[in-house]
Amino acid sequence: MAEETFDFADFSLQGESASSARPTGDYPSIDEVLNKPIWCTGFSDSVKTENGNRTLVKFKWELVEAETAFWTSSKKLLSVLQNPSIRFPFHTIIKVVFIRDMAGFEFRSAKEAISQDNVDALNMYLIKKRSYMKQRR
Repeated sequence: MAEETFDFADFSLQGESASSARPTGDYPSIDEVLNKPIWCTGFSDSVKTENGNRTLVKFKWELVEAETAFWTSSKKLLSVLQNPSIRFPFHTIIKVVFIRDMAGFEFRSAKEAISQDNVDALNMYLIKKRSYMKQRR
Protein backbone atom coordinates (compact mmCIF):
# COMPACT_ATOMS: atom_id res chain seq x y z
CA MET A 1 0.00 0.00 0.00
CA ALA A 2 1.38 3.43 -0.92
CA GLU A 3 2.17 5.92 1.81
CA GLU A 4 -0.39 8.72 2.08
CA THR A 5 1.10 12.01 0.94
CA PHE A 6 -0.02 15.62 1.06
CA ASP A 7 0.53 18.94 -0.65
CA PHE A 8 0.98 21.99 1.54
CA ALA A 9 -2.20 23.44 0.02
CA ASP A 10 -4.16 20.52 1.52
CA PHE A 11 -3.67 21.83 5.06
CA SER A 12 -5.72 24.27 6.91
CA LEU A 13 -2.78 24.24 9.16
CA GLN A 14 -0.94 18.36 13.26
CA GLY A 15 2.51 18.87 13.64
CA GLU A 16 4.77 16.33 15.06
CA SER A 17 8.04 15.50 13.52
CA ALA A 18 8.42 12.24 11.71
CA SER A 19 11.19 10.04 13.11
CA SER A 20 13.73 11.89 15.20
CA ALA A 21 16.72 10.12 13.60
CA ARG A 22 18.89 12.43 11.54
CA PRO A 23 19.54 11.63 7.89
CA THR A 24 23.10 10.63 7.11
CA GLY A 25 25.43 12.47 4.75
CA ASP A 26 25.98 16.13 4.02
CA TYR A 27 23.05 18.50 4.22
CA PRO A 28 22.45 21.12 1.53
CA SER A 29 22.11 24.77 2.47
CA ILE A 30 18.57 26.08 2.54
CA ASP A 31 19.70 28.30 -0.37
CA GLU A 32 19.85 25.15 -2.56
CA VAL A 33 16.29 24.19 -1.58
CA LEU A 34 14.56 27.53 -2.19
CA ASN A 35 12.11 27.67 -5.12
CA LYS A 36 12.39 23.90 -5.72
CA PRO A 37 9.70 21.32 -4.97
CA ILE A 38 10.55 19.03 -2.06
CA TRP A 39 8.82 16.45 0.13
CA CYS A 40 9.05 17.60 3.76
CA THR A 41 9.29 14.42 5.85
CA GLY A 42 9.74 15.76 9.38
CA PHE A 43 11.85 17.98 11.60
CA SER A 44 13.80 18.19 14.85
CA ASP A 45 13.65 21.52 16.64
CA SER A 46 15.95 23.04 19.25
CA VAL A 47 18.96 21.03 18.08
CA LYS A 48 22.09 22.44 19.73
CA THR A 49 24.69 23.55 17.16
CA GLU A 50 27.72 25.83 17.22
CA ASN A 51 25.36 28.51 15.86
CA GLY A 52 22.87 28.11 18.72
CA ASN A 53 19.64 26.13 18.75
CA ARG A 54 18.43 25.42 15.23
CA THR A 55 15.80 23.38 13.47
CA LEU A 56 16.70 20.45 11.24
CA VAL A 57 14.12 20.10 8.45
CA LYS A 58 14.14 16.63 6.90
CA PHE A 59 13.13 16.30 3.26
CA LYS A 60 13.42 14.31 0.05
CA TRP A 61 13.86 15.76 -3.43
CA GLU A 62 11.63 12.97 -4.75
CA LEU A 63 9.49 10.75 -2.56
CA VAL A 64 11.39 7.60 -3.59
CA GLU A 65 14.86 9.11 -2.89
CA ALA A 66 16.93 9.07 0.28
CA GLU A 67 16.12 11.57 2.99
CA THR A 68 18.37 14.57 3.59
CA ALA A 69 17.91 17.77 5.61
CA PHE A 70 18.75 21.43 5.94
CA TRP A 71 19.28 23.66 8.98
CA THR A 72 17.18 26.75 9.59
CA SER A 73 16.40 29.28 12.28
CA SER A 74 13.33 30.54 10.45
CA LYS A 75 10.52 31.22 12.89
CA LYS A 76 7.96 31.14 10.04
CA LEU A 77 9.01 27.67 8.92
CA LEU A 78 9.17 26.38 12.50
CA SER A 79 5.71 27.72 13.34
CA VAL A 80 4.26 25.80 10.39
CA LEU A 81 6.16 22.60 11.23
CA GLN A 82 4.93 22.71 14.83
CA ASN A 83 1.33 23.38 13.84
CA PRO A 84 -0.99 20.52 14.85
CA SER A 85 -2.63 20.44 11.38
CA ILE A 86 0.56 19.47 9.54
CA ARG A 87 0.96 15.87 8.33
CA PHE A 88 4.14 14.36 6.94
CA PRO A 89 5.27 13.88 4.24
CA PHE A 90 3.94 16.91 2.42
CA HIS A 91 4.90 18.33 -0.96
CA THR A 92 5.98 21.97 -0.84
CA ILE A 93 8.14 24.75 -2.18
CA ILE A 94 9.93 27.14 0.17
CA LYS A 95 9.86 30.66 -1.20
CA VAL A 96 11.61 33.85 -0.12
CA VAL A 97 9.32 36.64 1.08
CA PHE A 98 10.24 40.18 2.04
CA ILE A 99 8.57 42.09 4.83
CA ARG A 100 9.83 45.63 4.69
CA ASP A 101 13.54 45.06 4.10
CA MET A 102 13.82 41.69 5.85
CA ALA A 103 13.89 38.37 3.98
CA GLY A 104 12.06 35.35 5.33
CA PHE A 105 10.94 31.93 4.15
CA GLU A 106 7.46 30.49 3.68
CA PHE A 107 6.15 27.07 2.78
CA ARG A 108 3.94 27.19 -0.31
CA SER A 109 2.10 24.60 -2.34
CA ALA A 110 4.27 22.55 -4.68
CA LYS A 111 1.55 23.17 -7.26
CA GLU A 112 2.42 26.89 -7.39
CA ALA A 113 4.50 28.01 -10.32
CA ILE A 114 7.80 29.81 -9.73
CA SER A 115 7.10 33.34 -10.91
CA GLN A 116 9.60 35.99 -11.93
CA ASP A 117 8.80 37.72 -8.61
CA ASN A 118 9.89 34.53 -6.78
CA VAL A 119 13.15 34.44 -8.75
CA ASP A 120 13.74 38.15 -8.08
CA ALA A 121 13.07 37.69 -4.34
CA LEU A 122 15.53 34.78 -4.19
CA ASN A 123 18.20 36.79 -6.04
CA MET A 124 17.67 39.78 -3.73
CA TYR A 125 17.96 37.51 -0.69
CA LEU A 126 21.24 36.03 -2.00
CA ILE A 127 22.66 39.51 -2.70
CA LYS A 128 21.73 40.74 0.79
CA LYS A 129 23.16 37.58 2.34
CA ARG A 130 26.49 37.97 0.51
CA SER A 131 26.68 41.62 1.56
CA TYR A 132 25.97 40.68 5.19
CA MET A 133 28.61 37.93 5.13
CA LYS A 134 31.21 40.36 3.68
CA GLN A 135 30.51 42.83 6.51
CA ARG A 136 31.05 40.10 9.11
CA ARG A 137 34.59 39.33 7.89
